[in-house]
Amino acid sequence: MDDALVERGLELYKTAARTLHARGAPAWLHVELSFAQLKALFALVDAGPTPIGGVAARLGIGLPAASSLVDRLVDQGMAERREDRLDRRRTLAEPTAEGEALAQRLRHGSREALRAMLERMDQADLEALVRGLEAMVASSGPLIREDDRVAVEDRA
Repeated sequence: MDDALVERGLELYKTAARTLHARGAPAWLHVELSFAQLKALFALVDAGPTPIGGVAARLGIGLPAASSLVDRLVDQGMAERREDRLDRRRTLAEPTAEGEALAQRLRHGSREALRAMLERMDQADLEALVRGLEAMVASSGPLIREDDRVAVEDRA
């Protein structure tokens, strides 16, 4: 393995990630939520109606902390609590339309920045990049678990 080539790949990946972040940043600059609240919002958007214990499990935090995060999202109009129709003892949290729209805007900005970069590439370079990404995904081993995918998406 060519260590210099691996290092160059790491440097280029870092530069590309910074560029995507900078171009997708305008949507993030106007967010009035903490990082923990954003993680909770994305967990709700990805999972749909979820008991507070499910939010805690997805985020790897305790039940009181998850409940507090959901309360703050409710206060800001990003989520709502409701009784579970199947088990009235359980409370479900789910994103509001406003919370869904915010999550979509935040995810959409990075995707659109990436799309713009890919569309500007020469056809041969784009084909080479796609082959390289396919090889990278193939070398990563078996498909990642759902919990890992959510964690990765939340960082993206």
